[in-house]
This record gives sequence, structure tokens and C-alpha cells, in this order.
Amino acid sequence: MANKPSLQDERELIYLLLHNKTAIDKFYDSGLSNDKFTEENRPILMAIIESYDTDAVLLTRKSFKAKIKQNPVPKERISQEISFNSCYASTATMNDFPMLIQKIIDYNVDVAATKALEEFVKRSKNLGNTEALKHLVNDCDDILKGSESADEKSYYEDIRSLSTGQLQYIQDVRSGKIIEEPPILTGIREIDYTMVTGLEKGTLTLFCADVASYKSTMLLNIGLNVWKNNHDVLFVPLEMHKDQMWRRACAREARIDSRIITNNVKNLTDEQVEKIIDMNKAWDENQAQFYMMQEHGSTTVVNIERQIERNIELIKPKVVVVDYIANLEAHKNRYGRNDLEIGDMLKYLRQMGKNLGFSVISAAQLGRPALDKIKSTGDRDKMSINSQDIRGSHEYAADSDGLYALVKSSSQPNSLLDIFCFKSRNGPTVFENGKARATLDVHPAYGLICSSPYNNMEINNPDQDVANAAYVADITELMDKTEKDGVVINKDFEEDDDMYSNDYDSHKSDDNVDIEDSVEEELDDWDNC
Repeated sequence: MANKPSLQDERELIYLLLHNKTAIDKFYDSGLSNDKFTEENRPILMAIIESYDTDAVLLTRKSFKAKIKQNPVPKERISQEISFNSCYASTATMNDFPMLIQKIIDYNVDVAATKALEEFVKRSKNLGNTEALKHLVNDCDDILKGSESADEKSYYEDIRSLSTGQLQYIQDVRSGKIIEEPPILTGIREIDYTMVTGLEKGTLTLFCADVASYKSTMLLNIGLNVWKNNHDVLFVPLEMHKDQMWRRACAREARIDSRIITNNVKNLTDEQVEKIIDMNKAWDENQAQFYMMQEHGSTTVVNIERQIERNIELIKPKVVVVDYIANLEAHKNRYGRNDLEIGDMLKYLRQMGKNLGFSVISAAQLGRPALDKIKSTGDRDKMSINSQDIRGSHEYAADSDGLYALVKSSSQPNSLLDIFCFKSRNGPTVFENGKARATLDVHPAYGLICSSPYNNMEINNPDQDVANAAYVADITELMDKTEKDGVVINKDFEEDDDMYSNDYDSHKSDDNVDIEDSVEEELDDWDNC
């Protein structure tokens, strides 16, 4: 077994990371994680990575002292400061970097190989030498690939060998010995109905729409819904700045007109400010994490993967939201074949989710011919969208598990959003009402998208009728609060709310009914998705 890297080796490596950004980039490429280092130096390494990832700067003695002030134990603070000074005072050059990295890699390979050999001895007693050797070969292959920590290994066995474990799981769930893990839901009933399995790890769900037709709004709504249900979420806003994204999330959660928060903060009422404060208190109480990843310039799916792996101790996302695919930079050069580059990115995202245990949600753009086809279709309940209608690549349809189209309602474009499901790998492509189209409620002023109680009224289901009644009550209460809190600030919003509160009978029976009073087109800057 190789000698364990000396404390001085670690200090010299950290010295380079404290003085050279190139060293940090090379450290990322090495695949080493901070758990490969001694407990003494681990906090320094984590602080280096955090400073570089957050602000693209090197860690200084002053900034490190500011970080460790959060540690409530004086003895630990002093110990960490001494360790930092020891690293900072070390001496090394970039020519030493490969040697220092290799020492740590070799040691960890030896540790993993020793563990694999110990497992071989145990397995040989139960399975025999031949089967145990097969496992050993797989373990050694994983070590060479640097994936010894992966939860899932390659599987090649008869399906019947799964039966014992799977049957035991079923029996344990039914007996109450273990609790069945519930699916991760989007929080929008119509979408969850077609998904069946929810946002399962390794799945890719795409929402397609025209420009300014709620793509980003849908992604943000689902991300916040998942987070509020106590699941970690990573949001990658490739179009929006992080400040703009926060304002959108704030408007949605506090039910305040986003334009006030963006450009007219001085006109916020005391009650609206109190709602924002209450919103932040609720966020602080949420044990789950909602992280935003924003890099300087463009990013790739490989960069997203690296950020997740580097920060796995901070957040282990169950859902990763990418807003959106077309804004990613290709990680493989296909020499002008943008469609193939998109396919590469989609496949990488799905595999990444499978390996790291999360579902991916993103968006794409519908082509103009598809929108013209929808408008010309007499019966809007008949499916009129297919995979060829997505701009950029046919790979969107091939690689996704769930594919949805979002189209503004022709009758009430400012308050209703039609949704079509034209691919569902694990569920139906029709909604609860048996139709290819469902309609969602939209509140453009604060970017809320939610279920409509009238999508499934044709189903004779007493339990669902109760759920619908409860939903109507919730929406009625919401609208009452909206009016009371002064969210409706001008005539346009009052007209929208009047339409929203109208009887839905005409909407549920025939969405093509002509509306005498035309509705103004929503402002592009409300939701430039």
C-alpha cells in the first residue's frame, strides 16, 4: 500500500490553490474531492472552491478569517487559522502540481483497491471464486474510471435474480415495515397525471412554447413547487440574471406585481413589504435547498456536472432545472450540426441525472408552422403537435421522457394556457378529461401557473369533485387577497381579473367561444421567456 500523502504535501498543494487560478482549474480536472484530504485541511480547500466558484477570486487570509468567524467554537477557529497560515507559508511551484496531485490519487486508489480485495475474500466464501472475481473486476474498473463512489454499478444478470429483493420490498411496504418513497411531483395536477412516476431520477422533461409563452415561468413554477415539497433543487438560469430570477420568484411567492418589485420598489405598500418578509421567513424554515448556478459567460452540461459534484456536500439536487437547452454551449463540436450538438447535450443531461440521482427539466421553442397549424385546427382538443414542430433538433423528442407544448389560449390569452402532452414515456398522453388538451390558469402579473379545476369535470369522480371544490375555494380566497392587497394596479389587470372570475361554464364546454371584449396582449417584458 502506498504511503499516505504527508500533511506537508497537502499544504504545498493548497499553497498552489491559494496563489494560482490555473491550479484550481487543474484541480477540478483531477476529479479529487475534498473528502480525500485530512480533516485539518478540508475547511481550507472548501473555502478555496467556494471563493472561486462564487466570485472567481482566490481565497485570501482576510476572506478566510471572515468565513471561519461563523464557527461558534473558538478552539476550532484558532486551529483552522493556524492550518491556513501553515499552508500559506509553504512553498511550491506549478511544476510540483502534477506530483502532489498524483500522490493523493495514488493513495486513494490503494485504499479503494484494498477495500475491493477485502470484498473479494468475503464474496468468495459465499459466491465462490469465479463470481467473486467477476465482482472484483467490476470494482477495479470503477476505480480506474474514478467512479468508485457511484451508487449504481453496471448490471448484467438474469431478471429473475431481482425477484427476491423486489418481492421483499413489496412485502415490507405493505406490512408497514418501510415507507414507500412518494414520487416527486411538479405541483401542477395535469402534468403529474400524465407523468405517473413523477420527476424520477434520470428522466428528462421538456416544455415547448413560442417566444414569450411562459417557458421560463413554467420552469420556475415547477422548481419552486418541488422545493416547497422539501426536495433540493438546482436552477440554472441561462437567460436571466440571478437578481431577475429572485424578483420573479419573489413576485410569484408573495403574489405581488413583478413590475413593482423590478422598477417601482418605492411604491411598495407596507403590507406588500410585510408579505415579502413573511415569504423570506418561510424560505428560511425550508430544510431543502434551492440553489442557483450562474457562471460568467456561457456554460456547458459538463460545467453543470462539475458544479454539482464539487458542491455535493451543500446540495444534492433531486431536480435540476435548465433554462433552457438552446442557451447551453455545446461540449462537443459537431462542425455546424446544431441538431447533433443538442442531441449530445440531452443525452449527457439524462445520463448525468441517472448517475447523480436527479431529474432534469428544461424547455425548447416551438416553430411557427406548429403555431399556425394550431390556430387553423377547428377542434383544439384534437392533437395537432408532434416532435417535428420543435425548433432546433429532432433529438428533443427522441431523448426526452416527457414532452409538453404550451400555447396561449385563443379565447383568454392573458389568463389561460393550453397544454398538450405529446410524449410520456411512463404514462398517458391524454389528461384526466380524456382529451389531448388541458387548460391551466395563468396570472401574468406575478408569474403564477397553476391547475384549473375544470379540466376533469367530465369525469364522474366524487372524490375529484371534492378536490375541485377545494381548489375553487383556494382560488377564490387567492383572488380576494389579490384585490385586497392592491396587486391589481391598473385597468388592464382589472379586466384580466374580471375575465378570470367569470363563470367557467363556457370555457369548459367550448373554448372556441368568441369573446366580445378583446384582451390586450400581455407585455413582453412581463415574461420574456
